[in-house]
Amino acid sequence: MINDPIQQLMKAASYAARKHSEQKRADGSTPYFAHVARVTLITRHLFNVTDQDVLTATLLHDVIEDTNTDHDEIAEIFGARVAKYVILLTKNKMLSKKLREMDYEQKLRRAPEAVQIAKLADAFDNLSDRVGSMKLPKTLETAKKWLVIFKKTLKTPAGKSAHRKVSRLVAEIEATNGKH
Repeated sequence: MINDPIQQLMKAASYAARKHSEQKRADGSTPYFAHVARVTLITRHLFNVTDQDVLTATLLHDVIEDTNTDHDEIAEIFGARVAKYVILLTKNKMLSKKLREMDYEQKLRRAPEAVQIAKLADAFDNLSDRVGSMKLPKTLETAKKWLVIFKKTLKTPAGKSAHRKVSRLVAEIEATNGKH
């Protein structure tokens, strides 16, 4: 495990880039790693989360769900706390789709606030990335679901601010693209 926060983030970025190296975003040309990098930048610079383990987890938030990586590998390299946060941000593919979504919602309802903010950063990036795409209506629906779920759980100024920023983006997209 790495003690220096910047070195940990750099190692996590390289790790995630390798794990996602063959993947592309829905546009078919953007490397998937761009998404996890943007989510981390949004979490840190737009939503003001400074917890290094949360930021590391945002870089790694899709490696278990979308690659052959498991919890133990992340825990061994980045520590138990990072691995726990990654698990909170990961859907359990061993469950049926309906149970998977319910389980995911329940995990995130009980997650630390900074992890919930990271999930809002994920929604913010997906919204920003999908304007003009066929996936936008589903992405808006998902973002609104997280806004409802987190409305009562986000208590800090950073949490409330993140909620407002995602709400504002949803409203701007709906005003520009017609209500969904």
